Amino acid sequence: MNRRTESEKNEPSLPNLIELGPSKKEIKPSEKKNITLEDVKNLKKDETEETDAEFVITKVQAQKAKNRFNIFINDSYAFAVDDSILVKHRLIKGKELDKEMIEELKQQGEMSKAYQAALHYLNYKMRSEKEIREHLAKKDYAEIDAVIERLREHRLINDKEYAKSFVRTNYKLKTEGPKKIERSLYAKGLSPEEIAYGLEEYSDEDQLENAKKLTEKTLKRQRNKSNREIEQKIREQLMMKGFDRDVIAQVLEVMTLEQPEEDEYDALVKQGETAYRRYARKHDPYGARRKTKAFLYSKGYPFDLIEQFLSEKEGDS
Repeated sequence: MNRRTESEKNEPSLPNLIELGPSKKEIKPSEKKNITLEDVKNLKKDETEETDAEFVITKVQAQKAKNRFNIFINDSYAFAVDDSILVKHRLIKGKELDKEMIEELKQQGEMSKAYQAALHYLNYKMRSEKEIREHLAKKDYAEIDAVIERLREHRLINDKEYAKSFVRTNYKLKTEGPKKIERSLYAKGLSPEEIAYGLEEYSDEDQLENAKKLTEKTLKRQRNKSNREIEQKIREQLMMKGFDRDVIAQVLEVMTLEQPEEDEYDALVKQGETAYRRYARKHDPYGARRKTKAFLYSKGYPFDLIEQFLSEKEGDS
């Protein structure tokens, strides 16, 4: 049976190369000094030596975060990397590094961490480039430009395609008009050309159909109001939702908005009764009549219906 050599006996085993979780401080060989990374940085080059003082990995420790590892150099935390960088550069206990390599690994580690944060942010839905930049900036990542470039290479961000997806989602699920969608895309950092490209998804027919749907919803909520006031509310609602004036005009032309005269008169009576009682507490009958008449006229009721109501009201008195 062959005996193991002294070098084989001293070769570190896998558990000593990567430590899982917090661990006690290692005992160093007697020939090594117990110095920190800061001490190493301040050491002056010995004139008799041909190389700089060593930067040695003394511990590789797994983080709680998946596939992330802390690298300790000369017993001081130096930087963190993910598993791909760990394997690529064979960052194991005992490996010697120079200053240039340490700086490069730090940069790669930060870039990798920022890239994973961007992927996580993209997990839920598509994002614009501006949204990703702002998200990474809030988390104080430094390698944002490199992350954006990598995302572009992997076709994970594309503002033109984002515009198309955003337009489809907002007009189909939210029945928004093109102007409101345009404002939203501008706020997300898209250019006028990218916005125009996305809005090609929103046809004139779809805009008119959405405007009709919103008009029908508004009509159901505008009971007990004059025909003129109902039309005004519909115009306001469609403009607030971002529809163009020509689309609004088409809707008002093709849809029947006016309620029957008897329904409008019933609405007038309800508002008129409330107004008359309010004014009658502060004015004489003539003043209450004048104030009520002005109120109902401002609400858009026809003059003849207002006179009919007031005549009936005075007849009942």
